[in-house]
Amino acid sequence: MINIDSYKLVNVTENDCDLIFQWSNDKDVRLNSFNSNPIKYEDHIKWFKDKMKSNDSIMYIFKVCDGKVGLIRLDKLENNTYIINYSIAREHREKGYATILLRLVKEKYKDSFLIGKVKKENIASIKAFIKAEYIMKEKLDMYIFYSSNKEEL
Repeated sequence: MINIDSYKLVNVTENDCDLIFQWSNDKDVRLNSFNSNPIKYEDHIKWFKDKMKSNDSIMYIFKVCDGKVGLIRLDKLENNTYIINYSIAREHREKGYATILLRLVKEKYKDSFLIGKVKKENIASIKAFIKAEYIMKEKLDMYIFYSSNKEEL
């Protein structure tokens, strides 16, 4: 069980738009994203507004002792199935927060099926999913898929 007093998932608000833009354009985040091109601010604003209105996306800021450490987004695929997208702010990396974040969302959505799609060269995310006890389901040429439970993808 995770200590909920130290680690929290809080709903993203309109006030988080610029912070998420900054995090999203971090060079390592871009490198590990499926689309590695830098994001234009006007494109981010449109994307952000669309995600905030969508019933098929859930976004949380990951807070540690009230400091904003990262972002996790769950995009609904079908029924209770979500694909995970997350990032940790540069200054908070290599502290184990990605693992904690993945465990926290797994616990919060324990009745759902969560899927992580990771580029094979994204070693930090691969380690985080493994440490958070997600199960490797499939290895393709470029990606590895992890799930929150033992059911088939």
